[in-house]
Amino acid sequence: MSNEIVQFHNDFNTVPLRGFNEREKRIIMALLHQVKNKDIEVVQIDFQTLRSLTGWDNTSAKSENSTQKFVTYLEKLSKKIMTLQGTLRSDNGLRVVTFNLFPTFIIDGEKTNTLQVRINSDFKYLTNLFDMFTAFELEDYNHMKTSYGQELYRLLKQYRTTGFYRVKIEEFRHLLSVPTSYSNAEMDRKVFSKTTVTDLTNAFPNFKIKQERGTGRGRPIIGYTFTFDKEKNNQYEIDRKKEEQIAQFWKSDDLELMPSAVAQTEYQNSELRKQKEETDKHSAGFSDLLKGWFKK
Repeated sequence: MSNEIVQFHNDFNTVPLRGFNEREKRIIMALLHQVKNKDIEVVQIDFQTLRSLTGWDNTSAKSENSTQKFVTYLEKLSKKIMTLQGTLRSDNGLRVVTFNLFPTFIIDGEKTNTLQVRINSDFKYLTNLFDMFTAFELEDYNHMKTSYGQELYRLLKQYRTTGFYRVKIEEFRHLLSVPTSYSNAEMDRKVFSKTTVTDLTNAFPNFKIKQERGTGRGRPIIGYTFTFDKEKNNQYEIDRKKEEQIAQFWKSDDLELMPSAVAQTEYQNSELRKQKEETDKHSAGFSDLLKGWFKK
């Protein structure tokens, strides 16, 4: 596995992966990688690819690698993922949308040894043609050894081009699913453990955490500020420019050559273009209304 990019709309960062362990989160990120820019079609992933993307063979006992046990594991995980609900909420709290991102799982360990998944059509904008997006290499994410480290990693990657992230304590606890009972000492010991901080320091040059304190009695912690060296323009931005070019092509009648990353026959075939335009027309509506509905 090399340079496999996970990319999704920033809204997905508001979905806490509460109750998922480190391996399960790696699989979720691998699924997001596989469905990227696949619209709402059913995406098929063979078991070997899924194992490779998640480092499965390096973190599991040999007894867990049989097809039967892998199928059993995926079945349990798929049921768990289908209970995962995200919530998008407007700033004033008067507009709320609750959703499940993956409504369909098909596991075949008998004939094809594949997993098939489909994105919720109402929320396809989370994984297609992004405007405000989070992006990172799956391999780097897999290096995070703790669950809190994984969540912090994807949150910080949203701010990769600024190198600055400030968050209120209440929102931080929600995004990382931190128990309300955790004291400041427990936050330091469990959320900002030595392992987590070491992993994040390795991932983000000049990584620093600052506690933001209030002015009341005992100067309580009211939030955190994270700083690190910002990233330069990179492949993520290049990929986004290609996506924007493709989107513009569908809106024009220009049959010039498409970006090299795109299969040109798909875009130069007028019948296929008509089919896609018809599909987009009927699928537009609720999902399009969601874009821009909330503060990004």
